[in-house]
Amino acid sequence: MGRRVKSVVMKLVTLLPTVLSTAVAALPLHAEEGATAQRGLRLARQVCSECHAIQAQQLQSPNARAPTFLALATTPGMTSTALTVALTTPHAGTPMFRLTIDQRESIIAYILGLKQSGSPPGK
Repeated sequence: MGRRVKSVVMKLVTLLPTVLSTAVAALPLHAEEGATAQRGLRLARQVCSECHAIQAQQLQSPNARAPTFLALATTPGMTSTALTVALTTPHAGTPMFRLTIDQRESIIAYILGLKQSGSPPGK
């Protein structure tokens, strides 16, 4: 029995660095998601806020034809793929703007994050 316990302990000790490194690697991912969404908010203020209401508490966009970000986030079936298409195709009556992949992903993370933050617009 003593050898068996020692063998199990040795296996656990051997696996411990792998388990710990996996757990530690997962922690920054959640922090990075929050940081990405915060970058998305900053970018949205610079690029999108002239036409769109970009914050959850804003019920109407400056441009009445532009949906609020909360409305976009809470649209049934809205995905990052759909938002990628929206951000890479020209908007009617809007000059085409170019975003890097990182900028686009940050704005998308921000928009989709609004889904958790509020109820549908007007409620």
